[in-house]
Amino acid sequence: MVDENELRTVVGKADACELLAAAAPFPTEELARGLAEGTLAADARGCLEDCGIAPDEAADACAAWNELVGCDADALLGKLRRAHSLLFMRQGDGVAVWPYESAFRHVVDGKDGEPALFRAPITLAVEGSMRDAGVLPENSRVEPCDSIWSELSFLSYAIGSEAAALTAEDEEGAALWRERSERFVGEHALRWLPAFFEAVSHALPVVVDDDEARTFYAGLSAYGLRVMELLTEH
Repeated sequence: MVDENELRTVVGKADACELLAAAAPFPTEELARGLAEGTLAADARGCLEDCGIAPDEAADACAAWNELVGCDADALLGKLRRAHSLLFMRQGDGVAVWPYESAFRHVVDGKDGEPALFRAPITLAVEGSMRDAGVLPENSRVEPCDSIWSELSFLSYAIGSEAAALTAEDEEGAALWRERSERFVGEHALRWLPAFFEAVSHALPVVVDDDEARTFYAGLSAYGLRVMELLTEH
């Protein structure tokens, strides 16, 4: 028989990873609209509550995004896109925060030279994990698959597949997908994403000059760190 509490928690973790994967890439009209209408903050809060987080704690983790409810979505989109470029794309003095695991860890580890992207050992390891699970991103030839959004999408898929197996009372399938997600969390996600979210928080006052954009990315960092805590438990 399915343990409903366990299933709800697993689904909540998968949904939280999916939400982060949608919030982290180059901002879309859907993202800006979700912020302005409050649906993104509400969905984010719901994911945490499904994972057993108390409502007040879940609300605290989403407080920054709630501050953007009621803003002009079109104007916000332009601000978010500019901030994303300043944070994660190459500027005259380099990249403020690399959104790719291999490059981020290259810098944090103090290695010399420019970080490799597509053929870096870490990138190839991530690609191997995704390929083994049958979910290599379609754009893996034009963008490294160890981006924050691709890694979180993979985790959402793997944890969601565990939930589907639990629903079907397929214990062997659930164990397989849980082992895949646990291994990926330990070998990749937790080795850089907590530091990534911290780095974004530290870069905001220096790199981003718009208050609403700072609020969004501060919220992304706060929510991301809360989800990382859940993955540590996972």
